Amino acid sequence: MDCWMNINPAPLENQKSEVDELISILLPIYNSQEILPECLDSILGQTYRNFEVVVVDDGSTDGTPALLTSYAKKDSRIKIFCFTENRGIVEALNYGLDQCRGNWIARMDADDIMMPERLAVQFAYMMKHPNIDLLGAQVRIFRGDKALTEGQLRYQDWGNSLVTDEAIKLEIFAESPIMHPTFFLSKKFYGVMGGYQSNPWAEDYDFILRAFRENAIFAKVPQVLVAKRDSPTRLARTDPRCKRKAMFNAKAHYFAQIKSQLGDRRIIIAGTGSSGRKACASLKRETVTVNGFVDNASGKETRTISGIPVETLNTDTAAKYFAEYQDCFFILCIGVPEGLEMIQGLFRQYHLKPGQDYIRFI
Repeated sequence: MDCWMNINPAPLENQKSEVDELISILLPIYNSQEILPECLDSILGQTYRNFEVVVVDDGSTDGTPALLTSYAKKDSRIKIFCFTENRGIVEALNYGLDQCRGNWIARMDADDIMMPERLAVQFAYMMKHPNIDLLGAQVRIFRGDKALTEGQLRYQDWGNSLVTDEAIKLEIFAESPIMHPTFFLSKKFYGVMGGYQSNPWAEDYDFILRAFRENAIFAKVPQVLVAKRDSPTRLARTDPRCKRKAMFNAKAHYFAQIKSQLGDRRIIIAGTGSSGRKACASLKRETVTVNGFVDNASGKETRTISGIPVETLNTDTAAKYFAEYQDCFFILCIGVPEGLEMIQGLFRQYHLKPGQDYIRFI
């Protein structure tokens, strides 16, 4: 049985403008007593004051409930809803969405920290750009145990570089281009999208890919508004739905739904390593025919992967290859920066355009 707790409820003001401008911060939590105070303090320290915090406790068994109660007694904007058992983040998110009273929803995770101006900046951006469906923000990733790895820094810089609708959409099949705890959107758009869905892959990336399929307009505030904690216990590191195989399945699932836009073009995977093979397996599962592979290996005999031919594409073979294969759409599955730059350099040289002639899966 669910429990609901709302200590010292604060009624909404009668003025319509106050209601229209209320922001509901959607915060699902589970066993978060060690990190939750820093998160809640950052929320309560926002310069924008017209908000509520909709906390869904997904069956915590540590000191989280008591901690929440102490915060709610001090600030009536904190609304607590709790499950008596752990149901998972998708159910917690959708339950929380139903409880949100604001016209605007700001997502937040217990691991993370809002910059004081986060709500003010994102709200002002949406007021200035009413055509935007889903708004994100730049982030600063941090760890409590050691410095970020080169891979984490590349991921942070890559995500922060994608601020326009065009840039976000061009990279949408590479990785999730907007981090979940920076989501800012209307409750109406959540309704249009049907909230979150349960799938064998991460719910936030699924939401973005569904929105992309429905021609949503994306944007990102070019300012760091959330500090994102990376830790061994974070859901992104422990949940099988966030592992590479699951994410490749998500990409293939939604690529299959838009593939008709390519007509009869042949699908070629660039990259014969782990990523290319995973992408091929996921696409096959969605009944998408992969017609070939390319890599930059030279001097090798005819090769195949799972019965699919592999050809060499490098500076020596490019002219002949592109003359022969003019009807291809390429899926780039190359994670090594040098290899990626080489193939993209060839694509530019031979006038292939991102989004139109190729996308990235990594």
